[in-house]
Amino acid sequence: MLQHHVYDPYHQQVSKPGFWRLKPSDKTYASKARIKTEKKFGLKEEQRILCKKCITAITSPEHIITVNDHHRHTFSNPAGITYHIGCFSAAVGCLVHGAPTIEHTWFAGFRWSFALCSGCLIHLGWYYQNGDESFFGLILDLLVGASAHY
Repeated sequence: MLQHHVYDPYHQQVSKPGFWRLKPSDKTYASKARIKTEKKFGLKEEQRILCKKCITAITSPEHIITVNDHHRHTFSNPAGITYHIGCFSAAVGCLVHGAPTIEHTWFAGFRWSFALCSGCLIHLGWYYQNGDESFFGLILDLLVGASAHY
């Protein structure tokens, strides 16, 4: 059974037991993983990036970042499933679920938990954290709204 993600003061419990919504943070990240704010790819800041299944607002172009010099990454998990993910500094439409683990991480030194859509609970990607640094790696095929630009 997965333990719940409870130790970080930036979390608040939501109505679904075991799920946590992250509060937005003002932190600026400059880490070993080289997380940095990315240009907005010509997107308007008022545009929203949505869950493809239920159209819940997940994030926005202002939260697009690069990790290890890239916004987009392609990884395969141990089961052989390949994911195309994009990195975001915040995803207010996601719930974080599960105890952070380092097992099979795609970003060295970062623990991950699942990131689920707060509207329909579909798995949208992962929340990565390393001390006071964190970001979301979201599955781009599951998002809509200006997707051709990011």
